[in-house]
Amino acid sequence: MLDRADHIIPFSFPKDHGRHSQFGTEWWYLSGRLSSESGTDWAYHFTIFRRAFKRWSSLALVALAISVKSIRNIEFFKRSFARMLESREHRRIGVEGYVGHLSITNIKEKNFVFFERGGISLRKVAGATDDGLCVWVKEWKLKEENGTIHLAAERNDFSVDLDLLPMKPPILNGARGLSVKGQEPGEASYHYSIASLKTAGSLKWRGNTHQVSGASFMDREFGTSILPRSIRGWDWFGLILDNNHEVMVSIIRMSDGTMAETSSATMVFPDGAWRCVAAVDLQVEIDDFWTSQATGARYPVHWFVRVEPLNVELEIAALIKEHELVSATSTTINYWEGPVNVSGNMFGQSVAGHGHVELVGYAESAGGKF
Repeated sequence: MLDRADHIIPFSFPKDHGRHSQFGTEWWYLSGRLSSESGTDWAYHFTIFRRAFKRWSSLALVALAISVKSIRNIEFFKRSFARMLESREHRRIGVEGYVGHLSITNIKEKNFVFFERGGISLRKVAGATDDGLCVWVKEWKLKEENGTIHLAAERNDFSVDLDLLPMKPPILNGARGLSVKGQEPGEASYHYSIASLKTAGSLKWRGNTHQVSGASFMDREFGTSILPRSIRGWDWFGLILDNNHEVMVSIIRMSDGTMAETSSATMVFPDGAWRCVAAVDLQVEIDDFWTSQATGARYPVHWFVRVEPLNVELEIAALIKEHELVSATSTTINYWEGPVNVSGNMFGQSVAGHGHVELVGYAESAGGKF
């Protein structure tokens, strides 16, 4: 039987950067803003998802889909994968599926690319270690050695090869790392972040390699049956500010689109301390939307966020409104994930910055799928 996130647990790092095989769902997330020697600015987003398979039939269907280079009957695959995601059984067969997502954005060109990779834990095609950060999907890999996280992912004429050095320790979101989503016990995840990572390495765009440097944000969650069906999705903001503060906002959206009382925000201070606040302290106003021709989803792309107890007022604007990621052959969940610019006031002083926003549940409901 798989465990659920239904009580506060102690965290131990670097061990908790590794796999949590006793839970059904887990992901490792990184996003950042980079500058190159040519003066071009870039953004990237990289995620590896882990899913415990519950039935041999589910494994067979997904393994077949992953192994086929060109999936002709994509609707059949999507329905099969969706049935696996929506299963409420907490048993497992000891085999795991892994999916990698990579997007790279050329900010000057206002253009981006998105790639997916999938694999299963059999024969170590994909997997993760339990005692520290090492997770991979085929040749895509995220690994920590001697305090530095190395990210390597390449597809066609595009790649990132980055070293990420944490400048602050991990912070625990929610109630000491327990991030509640629904009303029932276990409708939650264990959630922590490393909000400040000094980043340097190389980025390849259309076959041309650039030396880059900048800052990244890492986010981690794991649990079992995290989202109830009453939850439509979430709006997640990972923001890095120029005054050495970082802000993470997690808006949990109900099926009617309203903000759930389990929404929250976390501010990280220059000394690494942090403070979490609840939904009652959050005010979010949406100023602009973009509608996708591919999925019909209507996404917010311009926000005003106010966190009264933290004395913060931020304007957040998407750099590319069309930054929807259509996940046809991996998670089958379409979502918006893209870079944003930030401006506003904090503690009575002007502040600016950048970050990433993730919008899930607009093209289709994510309730019951995580």
